[in-house]
Amino acid sequence: MQKGNLATAEGSKHSAKAERRRRIILDAAAQAFMQKGFAPTSIDDVADVLGATKGQIYYYYRSKIDLFFDVHLSAMEMDMAAIKSGQQAHEEPLARLRAMSEAHLSVIVENFPYQRVAVQSVEMHMEGQTTEEQRDRIRHLLKLRDEYEGLFAQEISRAMEAGTIPQQNVKLVVKAFLGALNWTTVWFRPEHSKSAKENAALIATITQFAMQGLGGKT
Repeated sequence: MQKGNLATAEGSKHSAKAERRRRIILDAAAQAFMQKGFAPTSIDDVADVLGATKGQIYYYYRSKIDLFFDVHLSAMEMDMAAIKSGQQAHEEPLARLRAMSEAHLSVIVENFPYQRVAVQSVEMHMEGQTTEEQRDRIRHLLKLRDEYEGLFAQEISRAMEAGTIPQQNVKLVVKAFLGALNWTTVWFRPEHSKSAKENAALIATITQFAMQGLGGKT
């Protein structure tokens, strides 16, 4: 192998290793933030969950808030990938909306710590002691959340245009719709989940409840 190719291969290997390590840290941070919330959680708490020194965390993250942002961003990326897959699997608006809802709930059930952290508000940090760079990241996260909500609003609007649900205020209804789905992060406990079959039944039940709230034949 030539020197240039060898250097590239080594660099890719190092990058992949760093990414795996970063993901392990994020998993620990999500667990810590889920258990305590943002304010009480310290880097020491994350290190305890990780089973490592906090110096290993600081190697990748400068502060607790940067960790929180990356956990939140990872949760949003999981959500977006899941619902877009569901959205593309159907042509009829209500079928797309149902598939998106089931995908959203599946991500909650399968990646609970991340999703619980994601429903913690980032607006509360806007007026805190944050840098301009951090405020930019907050605005980016809020924009992603708006885009995510917009995908659901789009399908609700299309269903209204198709006459499959009554006319209603989409801006309000979509918040109530997502609220019904996201409330799962408040009461669901992964440790009480017994089987994939039971989780599927839970997802179907909550989705049906949310869909019925739109007032159409679902």
